Amino acid sequence: MTDKEIRQTAATRLAKNSGDCVSLMVFQFSVIALIVLCESTLYLSLRSVGYNWLYSIKALMNGTFSTWLFWICKTVVEFAMATPCFGLVRRLFLDVAMNGDMVETRQYISAHSVKFYSGSFYAAFIRVFIKLTVLTPGLLTSYGIYHWAKEITLNELTSGGLFALTACLSLTAVWVFLASRFFISMAMAPYIMSLNPRSNIFDACDLSIKMMDGKHGRYLGFLMHFAIFLPVMLLVYPFFLIYPYFKVSYSLFMYELLGDKNHDKMPGMIKRWKKYL
Repeated sequence: MTDKEIRQTAATRLAKNSGDCVSLMVFQFSVIALIVLCESTLYLSLRSVGYNWLYSIKALMNGTFSTWLFWICKTVVEFAMATPCFGLVRRLFLDVAMNGDMVETRQYISAHSVKFYSGSFYAAFIRVFIKLTVLTPGLLTSYGIYHWAKEITLNELTSGGLFALTACLSLTAVWVFLASRFFISMAMAPYIMSLNPRSNIFDACDLSIKMMDGKHGRYLGFLMHFAIFLPVMLLVYPFFLIYPYFKVSYSLFMYELLGDKNHDKMPGMIKRWKKYL
């Protein structure tokens, strides 16, 4: 299908499942709201007993061990709360896009919740770890920009400092481009895992990179079509229509890009599970 046909098909399938799609959107943002609420409560509680230095960006930049440990633990807990829920929402939006049965999928995931959520967390953790590894050189050169810009500001300008600043700027720009291209190449991996939860995450990432080769322009073009809706979404109410439409379209787009690799294993898993009920 062309991108236009994908959007038209997504609109048709969204119309038949509009209530479920809005419910999925509300659930997803409820999880985000819960995390924000927990974060705010933790911050206010720590500030009331004089431990607000744990949230200090300055202490974080200075490499204070206790601050870093606190941020790592907090981030892992929040990540563990969010990623399984987002994996569930992704799978159910895929069912809408593929005109599948959301009820059976929900029943199966509910019956295998521990396995599904742990698998979703592990897959998401590996993807983030790979992306952070790719970003590391860019983060180092970004810190070089901060360091040498501060050095030039506080001290007199030298040819060595200017050269180091220019080199860091150039390397950061190049690495941002390469990292962005790599992230686009990885975009299909979560959907491969959603279609086949038993597949290996590393194989899914490798397949995503291979399948996205030469399709970066089409991917960006597809996203740019929805960018025109961003100003309208600021009015809040259109958000309840535009966001589900985007999620269904994006899911169908990913399913279409997979081509002959888009074999959905979930119906077979559900059938085998029902057989032994």
